[in-house]
Amino acid sequence: MRRLTSFLVCLALIAQGCATQTLYPESSLETEDAACLRWLENIDAKLAEHNLEDAGTVRIAGFPHLRIDRFLASLSNRAMTDQNAFAQWLENLRRLDEKARQPEFANLPAVHKSALMSELPQGESFGQGVRRCGKRLANLNLKDPGHQRMLLQRAKVPDAYQTWKRAAGAYALTQYAAAVGIERLHRKLNESFQQPLAQQPVQGRLIQYAAPQTTSLAAADIAAILRPAYDNPLAIPSLPPAQLQRLFERFAPLWEIDTRNDNDKIGAVMLDAEGQPRIDTAKPAVYTRHAFTRWHGKTLLQLVYQIWLPAREKTGLFDLYGGPLDSIIWRVTLSPEGSPIAFDSMHGCGCYYLLFPGPGYRAIAPKDGEEPVLSPMSMPEIPSDKRLLLRLATRTHYLQQLAVVPDSPDHTARRYAWQESEQLRSMPLQDDAWRSLFGADGIINASRRAERFLFWPFGIASPGAMRQWGTHAIAFIGRRHFDDPLLLEKLLARE
Repeated sequence: MRRLTSFLVCLALIAQGCATQTLYPESSLETEDAACLRWLENIDAKLAEHNLEDAGTVRIAGFPHLRIDRFLASLSNRAMTDQNAFAQWLENLRRLDEKARQPEFANLPAVHKSALMSELPQGESFGQGVRRCGKRLANLNLKDPGHQRMLLQRAKVPDAYQTWKRAAGAYALTQYAAAVGIERLHRKLNESFQQPLAQQPVQGRLIQYAAPQTTSLAAADIAAILRPAYDNPLAIPSLPPAQLQRLFERFAPLWEIDTRNDNDKIGAVMLDAEGQPRIDTAKPAVYTRHAFTRWHGKTLLQLVYQIWLPAREKTGLFDLYGGPLDSIIWRVTLSPEGSPIAFDSMHGCGCYYLLFPGPGYRAIAPKDGEEPVLSPMSMPEIPSDKRLLLRLATRTHYLQQLAVVPDSPDHTARRYAWQESEQLRSMPLQDDAWRSLFGADGIINASRRAERFLFWPFGIASPGAMRQWGTHAIAFIGRRHFDDPLLLEKLLARE
C-alpha cells in the first residue's frame, strides 16, 4: 500500500509539473517569479516524499500557491463574472495555501526545513517567503485571462467518497440494507429527545463544562457586528478576531456529560513521544473554527465548536464501533440579522449527523432522495442571558437532549479553555519535532474502528475513524459532506 501511495504521489507531482510548465513557461517569467515557482514546488516535493501533505484544503494542479475548499469552489461562478470578485476569490485561495503551508513546513524534518530556508533572501522568514511568492504568482494569474480560465476550470474539490469501493461492494444493492439500519439508528437516537432533560437516565455522574467567559449579545447587537463585515465584493462576512471571539462566547454551549470514567471526560489533544494522540482530561478544552455556508444567495457565518474525549469505550470483543478517541462537533449558523437559522452536530467521524432548525425554520426531506436526515427538534429562541445545554450520553457520547438554561452554570462546572482547531495541524513532539494530528488523507489512524470492515462498500474511507475538517462524509446513502456550502439549503426551509 505504501509503494502504491508513493507511486500515485509521483504521478500527481509529474502531472502538476507538466501543468505548471504549461502555465508558466520559464522564458516568460521574471527571475524572482521563476525562483518562487521552483521554491514552492520543492516544498511540495519534500512534503510528498514524507507523506506530510495537509488534507484540510485541496491543491490546484498548476497553481502551487493556491488551494481551495468547498465553500470557495461554490463561488467560482460568481468570481467568473466580476473582476473585483475574482481578485478577492483569488486572494482567498492564496491565503488558504499560506495557512496550510505553515503547519506543513513545521512538520518537515529539520534538515529539509534548513535547506528550504536557504533558498530565501537572508532574514526572510518562511511565512514571509510564502506570502511574497504567493502574491507574485497570484499577480500573474490576475493579469492573464488564460490563467483565469484554467484556474476556474480546475477549482474543484473532489468528494470524500471512493467510487471503486461502491462498485466492488455492490452499493446499488447494499444501500437498501443500509436504509433499514439507518432508520433503526434514527429511531434510537430520537428516543432520548422525547424525554425531558430531568428524566434522562444517568449511569454515572453528570459533569458540566462551561466556557471560561461568556458574552451577552442580543440579535440586534450581532447584526450590528455583522453588517460592515459583508462590505466586500464577494459579501463574505469577515470579522476581526476579537469580534469573532465575542460571537463564540455568545453561543458557547454548556456541555453536560454522563460520566462513568475518564473516557467520558473532555480534554486537550496531545501527542505522545511516539506521535500517538492522547487526551489530557486534566485540561478541558473546546476547539473552535469559523466557516461559511451559502443560503439563497447570501453567505452566512458559522461558529464551530469541537470537543475531544479519550475513547468510545468498547463493550466487548465484538463491539465494532468502540475504540480510541472520540469527538463531537457542534455548529451554529447565523443569519445577517444576528439570529441562528440552524444548529447541527456530528461526531468527529462524520457519523450521527443531527439537524436542529432555528426559530422560524423547519427541516425538509432531501429532494435528491438520498439518506434521510434526523432532526429531533426545533430550537426555541435563546435569550442573551441564557445558554444552550448539550447533554451527552456515557460511552457512546450520543447527543441526548438540548435545553435552554440560565447563563450561570453550577458551581461544580469545570471551566474549559478555548483552543484553535488550526493548531491540530502541527503539534509538538519531543526533540523539537512536530506532527499533524491527521494523516495525509485527513484520517487519524489511531482512531480506526472495526466497523470499517463492515461498511467499506459505501465508499467512505475508514468509517468510524476521526478525521480532519474538510474530509467529513456524513451519509452512507448518496454523497453528502458536512462542509458542503449548500447543505442547509437542501435540508432547511422557512416556516
